[in-house]
Amino acid sequence: MGSTIIDVAKKCGYSKTTVSRAYAEPDSVSEKAKLKIYAAAKSLNYTPNAIARAMVRQQTENIAFIINEKQSPAVLNPFYSPILEAVMRESARRNYSVFVVTNQDVLLPNGEVYIKKQMDGVIFVGEAGETIIGRLREQNIPVVLLNNVLDMEDLLCITTSHYEGAMSAVDHLYEQEHQKIGLLAGRFSPQVNEARYKGYVDALVRRGLEINPQYILEIDPTLEAGEQAMAHLLQLENRPTAAFCTNDTVAAGAMKAVIRAGLRIPEDVAIVGFDDSSVSRIVEPELTTVRIDMDRMGQLAAEKLFDLIEGKPSGETRIVIPTELIVRSSSSRTQVHLE
Repeated sequence: MGSTIIDVAKKCGYSKTTVSRAYAEPDSVSEKAKLKIYAAAKSLNYTPNAIARAMVRQQTENIAFIINEKQSPAVLNPFYSPILEAVMRESARRNYSVFVVTNQDVLLPNGEVYIKKQMDGVIFVGEAGETIIGRLREQNIPVVLLNNVLDMEDLLCITTSHYEGAMSAVDHLYEQEHQKIGLLAGRFSPQVNEARYKGYVDALVRRGLEINPQYILEIDPTLEAGEQAMAHLLQLENRPTAAFCTNDTVAAGAMKAVIRAGLRIPEDVAIVGFDDSSVSRIVEPELTTVRIDMDRMGQLAAEKLFDLIEGKPSGETRIVIPTELIVRSSSSRTQVHLE
């Protein structure tokens, strides 16, 4: 059994309270007393516990990963689970713990107080409110916003090229000779929704294609909603021959609807998703999708947050991770892989 604070107190001749203060509040203990206490601790191989170390350093060695309740639990979310894993890996390398909570948890009566007292920094992912971010920053708690952009002074936002990714998806479908292209748009944060929608619309306009309001459906980003929405599109008299889905889970649901209607993918209906999550390789045929480097996003968010915790200015307020179209069998008969 290792030495305790009581052993140190006995060896140096000071009280347990004084020994504790020497680590927790060193300025309140004389230099003479601290020298004797630290020497006694060293001779006994005594190490103060994590709470005492945190008090000395004014850091808890904890960070919070706050996800919107609609995307929770993060560990089961095909998009956010790789991001969380990267954050946890980088945090473990720095001996930090990661606490995963939802924005609703923070809004509970004691939620914000808990974050302020127990967390050295916060990563908000997806939808996030300016009010809570502002209050945390007023308390000098560093914040990084991931997969969203808010116009707040000196707030570091890490996002991806949603607009360019959406355009590449629609351009690909056009190049596969589709002119009636539907949009199944999952309800995400406004910044993500607007960028992907605009990419879809601008790609159609650039190709001289009609924007048919009947082909555009805004839905919850779930498998069930994707299936229901695609089933609705397939019942249209002049149905689309392709669909761009703004995440892979919605695309998987759309594929189920096509198959259940007795149609073939991609011969009768081509499908493209977004994210390149694990879902894209589970479905059959495998899903063409827009890849986001989720691992890089998570690692970068953690690295930048730790820089802020250490007092290093970020020097930037927006970092955009590029996307890449990955062509698989759900949209291309030739099954070209651009991986």
